[in-house]
Amino acid sequence: MSRTLRLLLRRDSSRDRVEEGVPYEGYQVLWPDGRPAAVSMTAFCKHGQRLLGLGRHLAGVRERLVDLIIFPLEDGEASLTRLPGHRVRRFSLQREGRQGRLYFFDGTPTTVVFDLDHDEAPVLHWIGLPSLHDGERQWFDLAARPAEPTVRTPRTISPAFGYHPLPRDTVS
Repeated sequence: MSRTLRLLLRRDSSRDRVEEGVPYEGYQVLWPDGRPAAVSMTAFCKHGQRLLGLGRHLAGVRERLVDLIIFPLEDGEASLTRLPGHRVRRFSLQREGRQGRLYFFDGTPTTVVFDLDHDEAPVLHWIGLPSLHDGERQWFDLAARPAEPTVRTPRTISPAFGYHPLPRDTVS
């Protein structure tokens, strides 16, 4: 069963950095309503940018609302999840004490480390860290897609009756 996390990723060049010769582009990670999300991810390498549709894929805009979809797997040998029109990449999460580090499918560690004491509960449950025991590894496929913002029904104000939603056929 998949788990989805919706986040707003806003470009923030003050978080750019280079680690061991690898450039990372910085982003503010926000909830869809614009509140900061307490999460360890603040910058992404070129692989992360491509997967999430960031970097040059932003095509001139500074932010993108993204659905991050995890497909937990029994092991790393399972068939890759197919999601037509989307990039899907295989990762694992290994718990080490109160933290969980993401690894590429070939075992190479990423710089992404989730922390039970610092990251918000919805993020931790999405990635699955609280359900892992120390030293345990969870394999998963990760996909990302641009999220459609929630459409709100326009409302009219009536001095006598307050707020009223407009009939659906008046909304274009």
